[in-house]
Formats: sequence, structure tokens, C-alpha cells
Amino acid sequence: MSRTEPRSDSFSLTAARRSRDLDRLAAGTTVDVLVIGLGATGAGAALDAASRGLSVAAIDAYDLAFGTSRWSSKLIHGGLRYLASGQLGVAHESAVERGVLMERTAPHLVRAQPFVLPLTSLTSRRNAALAQAGLRAGDLLRVSAGTARRTLPGPRRL
Repeated sequence: MSRTEPRSDSFSLTAARRSRDLDRLAAGTTVDVLVIGLGATGAGAALDAASRGLSVAAIDAYDLAFGTSRWSSKLIHGGLRYLASGQLGVAHESAVERGVLMERTAPHLVRAQPFVLPLTSLTSRRNAALAQAGLRAGDLLRVSAGTARRTLPGPRRL
């Protein structure tokens, strides 16, 4: 493409393309998959469906990565924060969703990221025990979700 040729936005996410796509949908265009919500899971589902050759319409109340995805650390958590507040069902569901993303839906996009939690002599025994219990509980969530240890290694002490 030379510098004088107009740039095609048929594959780019532009305002013009968005407008055309919305007009086509409003006119009754049929798609194979409709994804509602473009957070991490919705965007991953849309990408997966499109990569399999399906036609996809992905919509959100605002726009791609408008809210949580845009403002967050981009982490896909496994429910430990829900476990800490006693929401066992939601914690398990989050761990299952994380496992699905890591092993089936988007292993090319989602991977385990190690982190170090320093427990020094300044950390009280109570807080150290609480942290270690939380790490073990997180690993139990991994087991209950059926995520393989090779996919998501368990906690270890340095």
C-alpha cells in the first residue's frame, strides 16, 4: 500500500468500522455467535469464536475494555478474594473459569504469573499463618476446579 492510498479499516477497530458493523446488525445481519460483555472472558470468547471461522458480534454497554479490563491489572483471578469473604460458590466458579481459560479457551493468552509474598521477621506469626492458609486455600480451589498442576503450579516456599 502506498502512502497516497486510503487506508482500509475493514480489519481495524475504528469508529467508522464500528458504525458500519452496528448498521449491518441493525439491518438484520445474522451472526453465528453473539457475545455480550467485552471484559476478559467476553473478549476471549469472541476471539476464540472468530479464530474458529465463526461470524461474531461482540457488544458491550460501553466499549471494548471500557471498565474492569481497562482499569485493572489484567489479571484473571481464581476466586481467592471471594473465598476470603466467605463466598464459596463464587470462589469455585471463578477458579473453574480461570482453569477453562488457561487450559481450553485461551491458553495462548492466559498463563500463570509467579509472585512473591515476603514473610519476614517483621510479619507477625498470625499474619504469616493467615497468608499461608490463603495460599493453600487457593491451591485447593485449583484442585476443586480441576485445573492441572502443570498449568497452574501450587505455592512453594523460597
